[in-house]
Amino acid sequence: MRLTGLPAAPGLAIGPVWRYQAANAPPAVPPPVNDATTTRAIIGAASAGAAAELEVLAAGLRARGATEEAGILDAQALMAVDPSLIDGAIELAATGVTPLDALHVTARRLAGVLAALDDPLLAARSADVLDVADRIARSMLGIRVDPPRRPSIAVADDLPPSVAAELPVGSLLGIALEGGTPTAHAAILARALGVPAVVGVTGLLAALDATALNLDAADLSEVALDGERGEVVIAPDAVERVGFTERLVAIGARRARDAALRVKPLATADGHRIRLIANIGSPRDSARAIAAGAEGVGLLRTEFLFMERSRPPTEDEQTAAYGDIFEAFGAGRPVVVRLADIGGDKSIPYLELAAEANPFLGVRAIRLAYRSPDLLVTQIRAISRAAARAGVVPHVMAPMVATIADVELFRALVATAQAGLAADGAPSAERLICGMMVEVPSAVIFAREFARRMEFFSIGTNDLTQYLLAADRTNAALAHLQDPLHPVVLRSIASVVAGAAEARIPVAVCGEMAGDPAGALVLVGLGVDELSVEPNAMDRIRAAIGSTSTAELRSVAATALTAEDATAVRAAVRPLLERSAG
Repeated sequence: MRLTGLPAAPGLAIGPVWRYQAANAPPAVPPPVNDATTTRAIIGAASAGAAAELEVLAAGLRARGATEEAGILDAQALMAVDPSLIDGAIELAATGVTPLDALHVTARRLAGVLAALDDPLLAARSADVLDVADRIARSMLGIRVDPPRRPSIAVADDLPPSVAAELPVGSLLGIALEGGTPTAHAAILARALGVPAVVGVTGLLAALDATALNLDAADLSEVALDGERGEVVIAPDAVERVGFTERLVAIGARRARDAALRVKPLATADGHRIRLIANIGSPRDSARAIAAGAEGVGLLRTEFLFMERSRPPTEDEQTAAYGDIFEAFGAGRPVVVRLADIGGDKSIPYLELAAEANPFLGVRAIRLAYRSPDLLVTQIRAISRAAARAGVVPHVMAPMVATIADVELFRALVATAQAGLAADGAPSAERLICGMMVEVPSAVIFAREFARRMEFFSIGTNDLTQYLLAADRTNAALAHLQDPLHPVVLRSIASVVAGAAEARIPVAVCGEMAGDPAGALVLVGLGVDELSVEPNAMDRIRAAIGSTSTAELRSVAATALTAEDATAVRAAVRPLLERSAG
């Protein structure tokens, strides 16, 4: 049986089913505990244990290069000890309910509150609450998720990222989910781990049941998974298995061929140069990006320094971290440092931010500096000091810029930081190249005005897409609107490129669109100068662009701008992709 969903992570896999089911109702339920002190100890110890497990899993992801994805588990670790969950469960248990039931009731109540919110981003966090509660319950009962007995494909309604990270390396061949979107946590983690994934496969679980692939016999049956076409084949027959196997061999050969292109700078078939740079999230990512042939860093996410702590990082701590990255890439490979994009869904206790109904449209990123300028001034000082130590000229980028006042604030922060270093007699960079993220509609509309005040643009297509189409990227019901190849997004990018061209400043794209070969082809056709992508996407981007001429790219981009939807755009790009795949 062949089912269709949404492509979430590229690649093919075929293997036995490992069906994940949350342990929301564990079979062994301990009796009520009448002693309040004992109740508090049971729930508190379990929550601390769950938080510790999540922190270990986050560290494991960082060691594998999935730094940004580790942040998902960092947030869950904080949630595991959140008073609203833990104290609520303890209070309910004091009424005579078992600690386990108290935990689940409290978690479902909190999840229900989140799910009912108008903001889809916050509503989507309800799943995280249930996932965390499930882990605390397992800690309370002393049980663990039973991992696959052999390399398998995980099948579920949803696969919590903490569970995926917990599975032994090599045991996860692929992920097929009935729910989810290509930008949900499970999909993000799959891409980081290089595991193919298909999400939004309507009827997947019922089809498994109908084919008698129940939990007890899951490891005896197979599914085939195509993360590029968005297809799942249940119980593939001999012909289908041969077809998938042949494609797997072909993909392996293609990947080897694409990897050989790392020694050459990225260019179209007729020699038009495009800079291919990396998105990284910590100093640990530098070696992986350089090995993949990155010509620099287009997005250094600095949030890793600000999370999981009770006070902000010191200037010296930041200087050391940035210095390591600057030195790794050297003077010939520029590094763009994004100022801390915190606030929003990133809980930072020491900021003492007031609760907001919609934090993604609230006080975050550059907006924090209106009330707390010292936080970003300290960061800019550290960047300047680190650059002086490494002998490089740093690029500094402000996120969430929406108004001219934001640009003026950014410039003032840089001036304050540099003047302070001079007054202190501290080493500093001679100059900082200042740019901004283009990720909100106002930045598109005011692109010409911003370009006259900035030295480069970097377009964040993830946020820009959801803001332009009013479609949160975690909401599965709006998946059809979450494709950055939608002509509305492409026309916006074209407008930004035109505004930048007038001021003669370069334009990069650092959203996931740049790491999608179809998206990369259209972006180059629109005139984008730099593509900033995850290191594991670089080989595919080189192959796609290197086999296509500038004229072909401009032609397909012109067609895309007049299309009606993203499906039509992808259809127009497909012939170029198929040719590059050989």
